[in-house]
Amino acid sequence: MKFLAAMALFALILASCTIKNTDYAIIKGQYSGEKEGREIHLCKVQHGSTQTVAVSHLSKDGNFGFAPVVDQSGLFVVNVINSNDQYKRKFRKDHNLKRLYLEKGTKLEIKISEGSYELLASNSAKNDLLSKWNQQVDTLFTYSHGFGYNFTDYTNFFPVLPQFVEQSKAFQSIINTGDKSFDELMTLLVETDLNLAALNFIYTPRNIHPEPKDYPAYYDYLKKQRAPKSARLLELPIGYDYTNLYSMFAIMSLAKKPARSEWLKVAIDQIPEPLLKGYYGANNINKYKAYDDEYISFKKKIEPYLLTDYLKHKVKAFEMTIRDFEKGLDAIDFSGKDINGKEHKLSDYKGTLVYVDVWATWCGPCKGEIPALKELEKKFHGQPVTFLSISVDKPKDKQKWIDYVNNEQLKGVQLMADKAFDSDVTKAYSINSIPRFMLIDKEGKIITIDAPRPSDENIADFLKTNI
Repeated sequence: MKFLAAMALFALILASCTIKNTDYAIIKGQYSGEKEGREIHLCKVQHGSTQTVAVSHLSKDGNFGFAPVVDQSGLFVVNVINSNDQYKRKFRKDHNLKRLYLEKGTKLEIKISEGSYELLASNSAKNDLLSKWNQQVDTLFTYSHGFGYNFTDYTNFFPVLPQFVEQSKAFQSIINTGDKSFDELMTLLVETDLNLAALNFIYTPRNIHPEPKDYPAYYDYLKKQRAPKSARLLELPIGYDYTNLYSMFAIMSLAKKPARSEWLKVAIDQIPEPLLKGYYGANNINKYKAYDDEYISFKKKIEPYLLTDYLKHKVKAFEMTIRDFEKGLDAIDFSGKDINGKEHKLSDYKGTLVYVDVWATWCGPCKGEIPALKELEKKFHGQPVTFLSISVDKPKDKQKWIDYVNNEQLKGVQLMADKAFDSDVTKAYSINSIPRFMLIDKEGKIITIDAPRPSDENIADFLKTNI
């Protein structure tokens, strides 16, 4: 392992000498402190928090390095991890402040220990500025982040909070790198660090806790003026943490606290930015343990704010862990596009009985059911029954599917899912083989997710009894 680490470092140093104007950033580092079981993790900011994207093992001399491809400029965090710990904990005094801004061509040299870091060399004025703020805010975080760092209480912190407020304002006044996007992000980071520290202080364990009457004026200003209003909070490593803490603070500041069953819904109302509402909802959905009325009510609350595929998939993946398919439960919605590219949803056909056929052009048994399906459609023509066929052909075979629909003159609603067996419909109903037929009632509730096939001699009677 040590040999591999040394070779990796050699390759990194070589790359730093030879790579020019590439998509890479180069980080060379020196670690001082206990090395046994220590790993250095490079974490990328994604969705308002951090996710490890690379791991470097220390050489005998404590050297490490990274050469990540930077497809999009943004904030990264370097963390020291104890790999011997089954939970891979970050060190107690690590404030998550070894923050870097990586762009194509960024070259940095850093020195780190278990609780601090120093930027030794940089070709980036942005990182010079960020490093200064990291060092400055470290003292504030030492006050604010609980017993892991010190045992101060509000009688120590509240008197010095105005000093930190003024220091942050002074620092914001010198942010002027010439890159408007970075300067806006850096300004938001300074503001959010301060606000998160203020909130974190009152929600971490202390020997004594302040009452709201003890809060200095800054907390009133924070509630009224510092609600999470910018979606760029998702570009900060503490962006979601702040959104989450602010919503708690806002609720705790209400004259009348909501019932526990309504807490999450009210919390969402405290967040002004729609996308951040969606993140809050998706990240807290695991509070629900059953697909019941409470869950359905919460889902309806957050659905307008699930504005990205990431959020939609996160909710659907969770839903599968609490979902069963008993008769009478709401059907899980899914969508597909017709041969003209128009999107249709299952829910578009509420008010009719919906007979769903999940199939593909490569599936012999699926195509074998088509003649019987055509006869069934004729038999129920003019009745409140929708025959909805959704293909799980691969996207590359879209034209093959279109040609088949046209050549076979397929009727009913003909749709194609977007990701074959990774599509909404297959994931929602745990479909791993086809054909699969399902029946949904006029209210959009499940009758069965394993209905008789069109060739079944009892299918016509089965449909009639459910119209």
